[in-house]
Amino acid sequence: GGGSGGGAGGGRRRKPVLNAREKNIRRLESNERERMRMHSLNDAFQSLREVIPHVKKERRLSKIETLTLAKNYIMALTNVICDMRGESCPYSEQQPTPPEPPTQQAHLPAHQNETSLYDFE
Repeated sequence: GGGSGGGAGGGRRRKPVLNAREKNIRRLESNERERMRMHSLNDAFQSLREVIPHVKKERRLSKIETLTLAKNYIMALTNVICDMRGESCPYSEQQPTPPEPPTQQAHLPAHQNETSLYDFE
């Protein structure tokens, strides 16, 4: 027997049957939400690009390049701070991960235990 819904489907709620106009409106609303989500994500990437040091500024960094540079930069700064405190550096033995494709290296000459960052043309 069914629940309070009285139908054979038990307690499940049936999706309302939508006509073509309602389906189109739902699709347009969904597309707009996705567009806004992507704009927000792209704005966040642009903000990150603006604070990551890199040499070649005439070309905008790709998303993977931006994330990889940010990761390598954070690792390098973490090593500098740990070294200044006399602590063991968690990333000193691990090489930074190059994005696809690596072209040339740029260095962050912050300290003796220099961790390289990657630059892109």
